[in-house]
Amino acid sequence: MRGPWVHTGRLWTSGDPFLAVDASLRGAWRGFSDDQYDDIVDLGQEGTSIPVGTGRAAIVGADGVVGDDSWMEVFQAEDGDIAVVQASGPDYPRVLTEALLYPDTDDEVGDPLVVGSGELAFFSAACDGDGPHSVPLAPALPGPVPLVYGPPSRESDPGLLMTTAYTTFAFKVRWYTLLDEENCFARWLLTPVRTGDTR
Repeated sequence: MRGPWVHTGRLWTSGDPFLAVDASLRGAWRGFSDDQYDDIVDLGQEGTSIPVGTGRAAIVGADGVVGDDSWMEVFQAEDGDIAVVQASGPDYPRVLTEALLYPDTDDEVGDPLVVGSGELAFFSAACDGDGPHSVPLAPALPGPVPLVYGPPSRESDPGLLMTTAYTTFAFKVRWYTLLDEENCFARWLLTPVRTGDTR
Protein backbone atom coordinates (compact mmCIF):
# COMPACT_ATOMS: atom_id res chain seq x y z
CA MET A 1 0.00 0.00 0.00
CA ARG A 2 0.91 3.62 -0.35
CA GLY A 3 1.55 6.27 2.26
CA PRO A 4 2.57 7.66 4.62
CA TRP A 5 -1.01 8.55 5.51
CA VAL A 6 -2.32 11.63 7.31
CA HIS A 7 -5.70 11.67 9.06
CA THR A 8 -7.81 14.51 7.60
CA GLY A 9 -11.30 13.98 9.00
CA ARG A 10 -14.02 11.56 10.07
CA LEU A 11 -17.55 10.89 8.89
CA TRP A 12 -20.34 9.47 11.04
CA THR A 13 -22.73 7.05 9.38
CA SER A 14 -25.90 5.51 10.77
CA GLY A 15 -25.63 2.80 8.14
CA ASP A 16 -26.08 5.07 5.13
CA PRO A 17 -23.43 5.16 2.39
CA PHE A 18 -21.67 8.41 1.54
CA LEU A 19 -20.97 9.95 -1.84
CA ALA A 20 -17.57 11.20 -2.95
CA VAL A 21 -18.21 13.67 -5.76
CA ASP A 22 -16.77 16.70 -7.51
CA ALA A 23 -17.93 19.51 -5.22
CA SER A 24 -19.18 21.53 -8.20
CA LEU A 25 -21.77 18.80 -8.91
CA ARG A 26 -23.06 18.16 -5.41
CA GLY A 27 -26.06 20.48 -5.82
CA ALA A 28 -27.46 18.04 -8.39
CA TRP A 29 -27.83 15.30 -5.77
CA ARG A 30 -31.27 15.13 -4.14
CA GLY A 31 -31.00 12.09 -1.94
CA PHE A 32 -33.68 13.39 0.41
CA SER A 33 -35.86 15.74 -1.64
CA ASP A 34 -36.26 13.51 -4.72
CA ASP A 35 -35.64 10.13 -3.05
CA GLN A 36 -32.49 9.56 -5.10
CA TYR A 37 -31.14 7.67 -2.09
CA ASP A 38 -33.41 4.77 -3.10
CA ASP A 39 -31.40 4.41 -6.32
CA ILE A 40 -28.30 3.59 -4.25
CA VAL A 41 -30.19 1.10 -2.07
CA ASP A 42 -31.29 -0.72 -5.24
CA LEU A 43 -27.67 -1.01 -6.43
CA GLY A 44 -26.44 -3.02 -3.43
CA GLN A 45 -22.73 -3.66 -2.89
CA GLU A 46 -22.18 -4.29 -6.60
CA GLY A 47 -22.66 -0.61 -7.42
CA THR A 48 -19.58 1.57 -7.00
CA SER A 49 -20.83 4.82 -8.54
CA ILE A 50 -24.00 6.69 -9.44
CA PRO A 51 -24.81 9.60 -11.79
CA VAL A 52 -24.83 13.08 -10.23
CA GLY A 53 -25.64 15.89 -12.65
CA THR A 54 -23.25 15.72 -15.59
CA GLY A 55 -20.81 13.46 -13.75
CA ARG A 56 -20.69 10.54 -11.35
CA ALA A 57 -20.10 10.04 -7.64
CA ALA A 58 -18.22 7.19 -6.00
CA ILE A 59 -20.28 5.32 -3.39
CA VAL A 60 -18.25 5.15 -0.17
CA GLY A 61 -19.35 2.93 2.76
CA ALA A 62 -20.88 1.80 4.86
CA ASP A 63 -20.23 -1.86 5.65
CA GLY A 64 -22.96 -3.11 7.97
CA VAL A 65 -20.87 -6.10 9.06
CA VAL A 66 -18.11 -3.83 10.38
CA GLY A 67 -20.80 -1.70 12.05
CA ASP A 68 -24.10 0.04 11.33
CA ASP A 69 -23.60 3.17 13.45
CA SER A 70 -19.96 3.90 12.82
CA TRP A 71 -17.18 6.37 12.17
CA MET A 72 -15.44 6.31 8.81
CA GLU A 73 -11.94 7.80 9.03
CA VAL A 74 -10.56 9.76 6.07
CA PHE A 75 -6.85 9.76 5.25
CA GLN A 76 -4.77 11.42 2.54
CA ALA A 77 -1.26 10.56 1.39
CA GLU A 78 1.42 12.90 0.06
CA ASP A 79 1.06 11.38 -3.40
CA GLY A 80 -2.64 12.28 -3.52
CA ASP A 81 -4.16 8.95 -2.54
CA ILE A 82 -7.31 9.13 -0.40
CA ALA A 83 -8.51 6.30 1.84
CA VAL A 84 -11.74 6.00 3.81
CA VAL A 85 -11.56 3.32 6.50
CA GLN A 86 -14.37 1.91 8.63
CA ALA A 87 -12.79 -0.07 11.47
CA SER A 88 -13.83 -1.99 14.56
CA GLY A 89 -11.72 -3.42 17.38
CA PRO A 90 -10.37 -2.76 20.86
CA ASP A 91 -7.08 -1.26 19.60
CA TYR A 92 -8.62 1.26 17.22
CA PRO A 93 -5.43 3.04 16.03
CA ARG A 94 -3.76 -0.30 15.26
CA VAL A 95 -6.74 -1.49 13.21
CA LEU A 96 -6.66 1.74 11.20
CA THR A 97 -2.93 1.40 10.59
CA GLU A 98 -3.25 -2.21 9.47
CA ALA A 99 -6.19 -1.31 7.23
CA LEU A 100 -4.10 1.34 5.48
CA LEU A 101 -1.18 -1.07 5.04
CA TYR A 102 -3.34 -3.94 3.80
CA PRO A 103 -2.61 -4.85 0.14
CA ASP A 104 -5.16 -3.70 -2.43
CA THR A 105 -4.43 -6.34 -5.09
CA ASP A 106 -7.65 -8.25 -4.36
CA ASP A 107 -9.87 -5.21 -3.83
CA GLU A 108 -13.00 -4.79 -5.95
CA VAL A 109 -12.29 -2.39 -8.83
CA GLY A 110 -14.89 0.36 -9.09
CA ASP A 111 -15.70 3.06 -11.60
CA PRO A 112 -13.23 5.96 -11.94
CA LEU A 113 -14.06 9.29 -10.32
CA VAL A 114 -13.53 12.61 -12.11
CA VAL A 115 -12.94 15.73 -9.98
CA GLY A 116 -12.54 18.62 -12.40
CA SER A 117 -13.11 21.43 -9.90
CA GLY A 118 -10.19 20.57 -7.60
CA GLU A 119 -12.55 19.99 -4.67
CA LEU A 120 -13.93 16.64 -3.55
CA ALA A 121 -17.06 16.55 -1.37
CA PHE A 122 -18.04 13.68 0.96
CA PHE A 123 -21.59 13.65 2.33
CA SER A 124 -24.32 11.18 3.27
CA ALA A 125 -26.25 9.90 0.27
CA ALA A 126 -29.44 10.16 2.35
CA CYS A 127 -29.12 13.98 2.30
CA ASP A 128 -29.26 16.53 -0.50
CA GLY A 129 -25.99 17.92 -1.83
CA ASP A 130 -27.01 21.46 -0.89
CA GLY A 131 -30.03 23.38 0.40
CA PRO A 132 -32.12 22.91 3.55
CA HIS A 133 -31.84 19.11 3.52
CA SER A 134 -28.05 19.02 3.21
CA VAL A 135 -25.28 18.92 5.80
CA PRO A 136 -22.42 21.43 6.09
CA LEU A 137 -19.03 20.35 4.78
CA ALA A 138 -16.05 20.71 7.11
CA PRO A 139 -12.64 21.36 5.52
CA ALA A 140 -10.23 18.44 5.53
CA LEU A 141 -7.48 19.23 8.07
CA PRO A 142 -4.42 17.19 9.06
CA GLY A 143 -4.65 15.91 12.61
CA PRO A 144 -3.88 13.00 14.93
CA VAL A 145 -5.40 9.57 14.38
CA PRO A 146 -8.24 9.08 16.90
CA LEU A 147 -7.01 7.05 19.86
CA VAL A 148 -10.47 5.63 20.56
CA TYR A 149 -13.53 4.97 18.46
CA GLY A 150 -15.66 7.39 20.51
CA PRO A 151 -19.36 8.34 20.32
CA PRO A 152 -20.95 10.47 17.58
CA SER A 153 -21.06 14.22 18.01
CA ARG A 154 -23.99 15.71 19.90
CA GLU A 155 -24.63 18.04 16.99
CA SER A 156 -25.24 17.10 13.36
CA ASP A 157 -22.09 15.56 11.93
CA PRO A 158 -20.81 17.38 8.82
CA GLY A 159 -19.55 16.02 5.55
CA LEU A 160 -16.02 16.73 4.36
CA LEU A 161 -14.55 19.00 1.68
CA MET A 162 -11.12 18.02 0.41
CA THR A 163 -8.84 19.89 -2.01
CA THR A 164 -7.02 17.85 -4.63
CA ALA A 165 -4.61 18.61 -7.44
CA TYR A 166 -5.76 15.56 -9.41
CA THR A 167 -8.70 15.30 -11.78
CA THR A 168 -9.21 11.54 -12.15
CA PHE A 169 -9.08 8.81 -9.52
CA ALA A 170 -9.16 5.04 -9.78
CA PHE A 171 -11.49 3.55 -7.16
CA LYS A 172 -11.12 0.32 -5.21
CA VAL A 173 -13.33 -1.19 -2.52
CA ARG A 174 -12.52 -3.77 0.15
CA TRP A 175 -15.53 -4.94 2.12
CA TYR A 176 -15.48 -6.58 5.57
CA THR A 177 -11.99 -7.91 6.23
CA LEU A 178 -11.14 -9.78 9.42
CA LEU A 179 -7.66 -9.12 10.85
CA ASP A 180 -8.09 -11.39 13.87
CA GLU A 181 -10.86 -12.48 16.25
CA GLU A 182 -11.54 -8.95 17.51
CA ASN A 183 -10.50 -6.56 14.75
CA CYS A 184 -11.94 -5.91 11.30
CA PHE A 185 -12.24 -3.15 8.70
CA ALA A 186 -13.60 -2.06 5.33
CA ARG A 187 -11.77 0.37 3.03
CA TRP A 188 -12.50 2.63 0.06
CA LEU A 189 -9.41 3.76 -1.85
CA LEU A 190 -9.14 6.62 -4.37
CA THR A 191 -5.86 6.68 -6.32
CA PRO A 192 -4.91 9.52 -8.69
CA VAL A 193 -4.59 8.40 -12.31
CA ARG A 194 -1.40 9.77 -13.84
CA THR A 195 -0.14 9.48 -17.40
CA GLY A 196 1.53 6.11 -17.80
CA ASP A 197 0.29 4.91 -14.39
CA THR A 198 -0.24 1.13 -14.35
CA ARG A 199 -1.53 0.83 -10.77
